[in-house]
Amino acid sequence: MKRPAAILAALPLLVLLLAMAGCGRKTAPVPPETVHPSPVADLRHQLDENGVTLIWTAPSRTVQGEKLDKIASFELLRAVVEESDYCEGCPIHFGRPIKFTPDEIQPGSTIRYREAVLRPGFRYIYKVRTRLGWYNVSDDSNIDSFVWNTLLSPPSDLTAAAADRRITLSWQPPTTLIDGTPFTGALTFQIFRSVAGSEFTPLGPPLAATTYTDDTVQNDTLYFYKIQARGKDTVGMMSSPAQGRPRDLTPPAPPRGVTAVRTPQGVKVLWQQATEPDLAGYQIYRRRGDEAKPILVGKVKGGVLMFLDTRPITAGTWYYSVSAYDTAEPANESGRFNEAELILSP
Repeated sequence: MKRPAAILAALPLLVLLLAMAGCGRKTAPVPPETVHPSPVADLRHQLDENGVTLIWTAPSRTVQGEKLDKIASFELLRAVVEESDYCEGCPIHFGRPIKFTPDEIQPGSTIRYREAVLRPGFRYIYKVRTRLGWYNVSDDSNIDSFVWNTLLSPPSDLTAAAADRRITLSWQPPTTLIDGTPFTGALTFQIFRSVAGSEFTPLGPPLAATTYTDDTVQNDTLYFYKIQARGKDTVGMMSSPAQGRPRDLTPPAPPRGVTAVRTPQGVKVLWQQATEPDLAGYQIYRRRGDEAKPILVGKVKGGVLMFLDTRPITAGTWYYSVSAYDTAEPANESGRFNEAELILSP
């Protein structure tokens, strides 16, 4: 009768040893309900004429520093206070949490939440929590807030002047709200850009000027722009879009060392290799000594440094010159550095 009692007494110790052996870790296992994601630290907002988009980064680790594999949902907490009643530092009474489950949640990804029904003259205050499960909830994020007021009118006369690897924007600031009320406060302007018809996204921080040169563009790509004015406590309608397509306007350097030699087959024109990476080819020109303007007599690709002019020429003085052109559409053509003189006896 004593042996079963001894076995029963040893069972708890045996279970504990088996659990520790199956864990595969040297540290003690963490109960699932104590695993909490790190709190969101970068909750922020982006206003437009239709409302607000809240933006934050989904946490990628737990408070213990372990990597997160998945996230179940988020809880958004919101407080709405009439701006005239708002008190800096006073307690904020948030409403019931709003459960928000994006279509795809990946730890470390950028999350967006859209809200469009806003009342002028009210301050909106937000914070967010991350949920892994029923008990696994993060601490509150940072608090983000803004005041929603009657919108500014859109900036007008937006133009986009395209050049070589840059587009220069200019516009006129609004002077009224959309209800016609004059606006005389300080303004900044947020530029939004779309590349080849993609979604419009902010381009840099807001600026106080009414001109801007975008030098982050690539040639032969179509860009679209919109401008939004912002006051201290209000935002504006988006401007009408403007578009620009920068292109290469820089020609290659003129070829040097041009020479012309008479041969039985015709006049052989030679020159030195140009070094531009976008070189496409060369064009060969010829003029008679009593002519002011040369004519095009041939065209060769970039790797060729010789041209044979087989067109008949008469006795006298002739001049040959060579230009380089690049791969731009339309191509940029260089000048002609020097002319090679060829004198033919009668």
